[in-house]
Amino acid sequence: MNLKYSICMCNYNMADTIYESLKSLLSQLDDRFEVLIVDDGSTDNSVDIIKSIQKRYPLLRLIELDRDPKRKLGLTRNISIKEAKGDYVLLHLDCDDVFGPYLIDFVEVFHRLSTAFSRDILLSGQHINMAKRKFLLEHGPYRNIYRGEDRDLWSRLAVIKSYIPFDHVDFITRLPKPFVKKIQKNIKDIFDHMRNDFRGGISLYRYIQYECEKWNLLSLKLIIFRMVIMIPAWIISKYDEQIDQKNSIKSPEEFASYRERTRGTYAQLMNRCGSEVDVSFLDTNARKIFLCDVNEL
Repeated sequence: MNLKYSICMCNYNMADTIYESLKSLLSQLDDRFEVLIVDDGSTDNSVDIIKSIQKRYPLLRLIELDRDPKRKLGLTRNISIKEAKGDYVLLHLDCDDVFGPYLIDFVEVFHRLSTAFSRDILLSGQHINMAKRKFLLEHGPYRNIYRGEDRDLWSRLAVIKSYIPFDHVDFITRLPKPFVKKIQKNIKDIFDHMRNDFRGGISLYRYIQYECEKWNLLSLKLIIFRMVIMIPAWIISKYDEQIDQKNSIKSPEEFASYRERTRGTYAQLMNRCGSEVDVSFLDTNARKIFLCDVNEL
């Protein structure tokens, strides 16, 4: 078989989880796939672990980059797409995730939905995205930002109706992190999300309104925390390069509205396209993952 699919992963100091993550992934793939890891200048022994796994799995490929503080996650993702050898890329599979045995089923679901939509799409599932490599190179790339790089790209693809949110049972499990490391990452993620939203042109007043609309969905501690870091994120964003929103959905609430209007299970999306809902290609376990509600058939 010819190499057709590239699973693009980014690594930075994930030695604690990368062995278990790659083991769960590589064990279910055939020679149509490659797993491409772009290492962002790790200082732990995660690269050594990857190289040891390569000895058993030739479909695993590693690109090592020198550490560059100016290169954010978005740019690293772009490098993985450009260097991919497959016609299709699978994205947002992280090195601290364990993968259930449904990657090949997801690929088949993608092809059937892509045919039904009769256009190039990015299918955005639970912790997994897929699209033609050439399509992403033409309609991307990711912006050079740390968090929110995915939503920023999705917003641009939504404008051309090519971003398709896909509801299914999540078959990817995040491995636990040490408590302190987990808290530090959560703080950085939320702060960078806010900062990039402000860089995209959202006013502080509008952002406060947007946060207030979510209060019934969040705990009191999280509400207080988000309000506390909002002002520093807004101030720092004033010194950042602004993010051009010309060809994207401009506000978080508009993007949320788009997601709600267009998301669906496999059956819902196929019905929306006027296509027959054929599930014969899925075994019983995979149907439970990708159909969500068998009563839709």
